[in-house]
Amino acid sequence: MQFEIKGTDLAARIGRIKTEHGTVETPAYVPVIHPAKQTIPASQIKEMGFDIVITNAYITRNTYGHDEAIRRGIHDIIKYDGAIMTDSGGYQVLEYGKVGVTPPEMAEFERGIRTDFAIPLDKPTGFGMRRDAAESYVRDTLRVSREALRAAEDAGGSGQTWIGPIQGGEHRDLVARSTKSLVKMGFEMLALGSPVEFMESYEYRLLAEMIATAKRSMPHGIPLHLFGAGHPLTIPLAVALGCDTFDSASYILYAKHGRYMTEDGTRMLDEIEYFPCCCAVCSRYEPGELRLMPQEQKVNNIAVHNLYAIKLEVDRTKQAIAEGRLWEYVMKKSRAHPRLYEAVAHLMAPPSSSLPLSSSPTSPPPDISGMFRAGTPQYKQKAAFLYGAEDQHRPEVAAYHDTVRRFRTKKSIVVITPESHTKPGYMSREYRELYKQSRRNDDIQFCQYSPILGIMPIEISDVYPAAHHEQARVPVDPAACTEFAKTWDAFFENNGFAEVRYDKNDEFLGHFARRLRGVKRRGLKGAAGARQTKGAP
Repeated sequence: MQFEIKGTDLAARIGRIKTEHGTVETPAYVPVIHPAKQTIPASQIKEMGFDIVITNAYITRNTYGHDEAIRRGIHDIIKYDGAIMTDSGGYQVLEYGKVGVTPPEMAEFERGIRTDFAIPLDKPTGFGMRRDAAESYVRDTLRVSREALRAAEDAGGSGQTWIGPIQGGEHRDLVARSTKSLVKMGFEMLALGSPVEFMESYEYRLLAEMIATAKRSMPHGIPLHLFGAGHPLTIPLAVALGCDTFDSASYILYAKHGRYMTEDGTRMLDEIEYFPCCCAVCSRYEPGELRLMPQEQKVNNIAVHNLYAIKLEVDRTKQAIAEGRLWEYVMKKSRAHPRLYEAVAHLMAPPSSSLPLSSSPTSPPPDISGMFRAGTPQYKQKAAFLYGAEDQHRPEVAAYHDTVRRFRTKKSIVVITPESHTKPGYMSREYRELYKQSRRNDDIQFCQYSPILGIMPIEISDVYPAAHHEQARVPVDPAACTEFAKTWDAFFENNGFAEVRYDKNDEFLGHFARRLRGVKRRGLKGAAGARQTKGAP
């Protein structure tokens, strides 16, 4: 398997996975195909733009028989000529406790049907499992995974990629152990198991912590698959945390219950008066027409719409990565549900300012700020949009705070004014007037400031995103600007200023000026220092 990374933002990446049956561009949703009862042809799903699907090897074996399935191969059975991933029956183990086939038999069968991506018969831990039981399941999964990979290597390989299944549930230390063990075994791709119960319980924060734990425990160059994730609501967050592919049968399961997917949730077909979509189904039928259709036809049409809705969300997320706006897109999407916003707020902030810890005491929540910083380009083509205090933690802003905290000067006087409309600051009329009023005093350090970006020394006011951002002109609570406070303290600790000059009517800046000790505070005269009060830029 070859995995080429084309672009990154946060922990997300746009990449290409090359297989014997075509190239898959990631992030990619992987629709579930039933090997015997699929009502929407796999060929139609391929025509809609899905380059990879997943089907169940266990059901395939039970339906067609071992010998017949191997003779035909999985591509002929489901009539799909793209890349195919097979689940070996782990979901059935989670639902029913056991299946009538051994892990070695399933591994041999998956090799025989010539699937592109094969998954060993693991034991999913699910949600709410006691730690001792979860630990036992992790051990069993690691054992069968090692045996499956060795058997594939002994067989000489067949162009297949074996995916190592990560288990551990909400027990993050087990997730980390499982991930590191699979990497050590030599798996080229990993898959995080058992997220469905987390999502059904709206435990998005625990799910996000589980994903982040796995990502921090694996090399950057290994793709990560997420089992059972197929709703537009959660796709941007999963991708931002580093999931490259994700599968689900949600498109058809929701349709069977009359559930119509939208970008921020689902609606019951019976409650819809107008379709908020222009897909092939919604542009052809009115809601009332769909409701009057025979059941199977109605279900299939809703399912096709749901597939379009999922693909649209994946494409929107990929475009956000390409534009360098994934942070903004995830924050916008997180407002669709309070529990989703809880997850985003918890993970985007550093541990010192995060929400209370989750229920698992086995390890602290993962600090993924470093992971986000590593995947976020240092410079971007688009200006950063800053809305409120949560944006002080976005990687580009955090990097700028770090730059200012390292700033050194020997000047004794510092003048601080609100950021100018013209950027960079040294090109602004406000700065030129101040410099002229100061009689070009070389002992003055001129700075502008933004409640989100912090202090901006005029010499580095052209560093991204200081000169490449738009900020909402609304008051910002200085108490919420924890990163501004850290930067302010470091800036004054590292530079021996005897005097600071600022607009005494600026309530936001005054909040921080009162923290100074041993520094003389003087007011600025004239309009140059009076453009902003109460923290509004």
